[in-house]
Amino acid sequence: MREARCRVLLLLLNDLFTAAFVLAGCLWIYHLMGAYYTLEECVGLWPLVPVMLLCNAAIRLYHGNPFYPGAALGPVEELRRVFLSVSLSYLLLFGYLALTRQVELYSRVALVASWGLTFLLLPLTRWWCRSLMKRWGVGQIPVLIAGAGLGGQLMVQRIARDKFFGFRAVGFVDDHPDKQGTEVGGVPVLGKLADGVRIGRERQISYVICCVPFHIMESLLKQYSEYFLHVLLVPSNEVFSIAWSYPVNLDGCSALEIRNQLLMALPRVCKWLAEVVIAVLAIVMAFPLLLVIGLGIKLTSRGPMLYRANRLGVGGKPIRVLKFRTMYADADQRLEQLLAEDPELEREWREKFKLVNDPRITPLGRFLRKTSLDELPQFWNVLTGEMAVIGPRPIVADEVKYYGDKYELLKRVKPGITGLWQVSGRSEVDYPNRVALDMNYIMNWSIWMDYFIFLKTIKEVLFCRGAY
Repeated sequence: MREARCRVLLLLLNDLFTAAFVLAGCLWIYHLMGAYYTLEECVGLWPLVPVMLLCNAAIRLYHGNPFYPGAALGPVEELRRVFLSVSLSYLLLFGYLALTRQVELYSRVALVASWGLTFLLLPLTRWWCRSLMKRWGVGQIPVLIAGAGLGGQLMVQRIARDKFFGFRAVGFVDDHPDKQGTEVGGVPVLGKLADGVRIGRERQISYVICCVPFHIMESLLKQYSEYFLHVLLVPSNEVFSIAWSYPVNLDGCSALEIRNQLLMALPRVCKWLAEVVIAVLAIVMAFPLLLVIGLGIKLTSRGPMLYRANRLGVGGKPIRVLKFRTMYADADQRLEQLLAEDPELEREWREKFKLVNDPRITPLGRFLRKTSLDELPQFWNVLTGEMAVIGPRPIVADEVKYYGDKYELLKRVKPGITGLWQVSGRSEVDYPNRVALDMNYIMNWSIWMDYFIFLKTIKEVLFCRGAY
């Protein structure tokens, strides 16, 4: 529990600093624009900070559950709760100012701006705080992994990569005799499955993640739930909706209802309207940049300014995805020659439909791809209704085979300019994981997931990660 308390304390300090910094910054900027605030008037806003911390606690931003503090909620759910907490805090602040007749003392523009910036920055500073905790090994919550097979090993890899949840794999329990007393993926096998409760009690572990076959999991759940506060079940790699799962009681029979929001009419219309507005704003604001890029392409290489890539859209119908041309005009002929001459390049193209060091790309095109600026014209595809701003990645006909029967679900939604694949490694992600990411997005879509992907897209573009 000490790790959890340390984690909560660091998150509290992060939220305290972020809220105070944003509010003070907005008032200071407004002061530079001609407004004047006395020290007494600035101090008069101090209730916002403790109120926000209380709202965070009430909405469980520090406790994923009431029993074990510090465990994260997941980035999408945390975004939703941050929005609720920040909005409630500022509503209470406005109410406090109205009751004390101080509303006229402060700029409403500054207060609304501080609300928006707090909502934008708080998730980012929390991510930064958790990254530092992961790097320094501070506040990492110990977990026991039941099952040292492939599923358990993949879970350990996920825990090692993850900077959000703050888990630390202490060890495995597994019944395989050859694994006893050994290490699997750098994590020791501490005993058999039946020893899990004893090991958890000795090492004060409250979390266990079960990565075992379902026929074992049923009996294991009965045993582990008597001691462990949290038993996480990972039955398989199949993706189903977690965000829209609801327990249902059918005349005494427990059931789980799973909804797919992205296939429902109203959520789809709301998403389309929001993305049309975003596309219009993006085209208007980026218009000078579009002209500069187009002129640069025409001056540095022969050929058209735009490239129309053949992709599959809704219903499997072919669409022409617009991009700035980043290759030489005879790229298709060069590709045939390259693949015929080099078996390694042919294998790389067959696996990824991309080449890491593609000689067909122009110098300017390499920069455009690295910064993702080549995809700006796709906002026009959003306006024409062929694409979404955020969605599964657009694929070519030859990639359908990698999706198998999952393609029937994929073709029911619009492909996106950005999505989970683009913010999870992009070209560095292999095909099984690409398919899993696309299915994850479709099954678990929410407006908060789109906002999460939007924030991560900004980060990936700024650091030029995964694009070539």
